[in-house]
Amino acid sequence: MRPGSIYSAFGSKEGLYSESLKDYTVQMKTQIEGFLSSADSILEGLHAFVENVIIQSKDSTPSAICMLVKANSEFAKKDSNLYELTLILAAQFERYLTQLFEQAINNKELKDTITGLEYARFFQVQFTGLRGYFNRPGVEKFAQPMINQMFALIKTL
Repeated sequence: MRPGSIYSAFGSKEGLYSESLKDYTVQMKTQIEGFLSSADSILEGLHAFVENVIIQSKDSTPSAICMLVKANSEFAKKDSNLYELTLILAAQFERYLTQLFEQAINNKELKDTITGLEYARFFQVQFTGLRGYFNRPGVEKFAQPMINQMFALIKTL
């Protein structure tokens, strides 16, 4: 695209990036929904989603690091509009995950000793950590055991 076309369609580079962040968040949710629809349980679907992101599709994405997490870190001090957008999108995604974990609790897949929100937060921290760790070369053999450990830990909370 020519610069004039970008400005015409999105108003600015910031507008284009904002739309990209929104689309990325929708894509992540859509991916999860796809795995959930073919799984027997919420946890099985989430497990398949994590395996897909960390193992199967790692080489087909531009970065193993979450775009929303990267943008949040990048724009924390530089651009308050984009930073605010990352906060809004992250909160929306956390609410979505919370609903999934509440459903898993109701389905007796998980204990009710902590809330769906606490499960969602734990999941996000673990998932983000795995994505960062497996952005390094030579650690691929640890991916499956670490993903399995993540889900084993979730079940003990």
